Amino acid sequence: MAYSPVAKKRGIDTSATRDRVLEAAEELIMSGDFAQATVADLADRAGVARATVFSRFGSKLGVLETLAVRCSGGPTMRAIHDAVAIEDPVASLRALVIAASDHWELQGHILLTLKAVSELEPGAIELIEAQRKEQRESMEHIARGLGRQGRLHDLTPAQAAAALHLITSVESFMELRRNAGMSLVATKKVLMALAEGLVDLS
Repeated sequence: MAYSPVAKKRGIDTSATRDRVLEAAEELIMSGDFAQATVADLADRAGVARATVFSRFGSKLGVLETLAVRCSGGPTMRAIHDAVAIEDPVASLRALVIAASDHWELQGHILLTLKAVSELEPGAIELIEAQRKEQRESMEHIARGLGRQGRLHDLTPAQAAAALHLITSVESFMELRRNAGMSLVATKKVLMALAEGLVDLS
């Protein structure tokens, strides 16, 4: 969004205001209070007027979507893309398990909240579906490479891709990391072991 002439004249730092709102939203997500919070609650936490939230983001869902988009351009997501681009499918999968874990450690709570909100806000579904499609296509790419090397055991490439998608999903990561209380190191170890048990990574 471009700066308005009024904002420029008054010296309003709109990027700083945007960041405060996003940080406030993330704090509410981390505390589990985002779903129940109103735009007024979000504005109060960010130290801005409610009208500012509406003008910058349109709605509470708009704030959440902006957070999700920001995450998709961050360094952890770039690490995921770099892992998928590795030519050797074994090295690619190993790097992907680590990169996905690092991404979910930092951003998983945002995606899970977006998924929960999508049940009440149909507009959020598009972002969820785009993320799911990209992840599935990455798994299909890696599974085809593993298949060409004869590493899929008795699985078809489609079956392997579906299983790898499950292993690298935010839900699997959070089940181990949050619900089972494992450390990040232990979570990566378990997910890697699951991948190694599924396909031949030796």
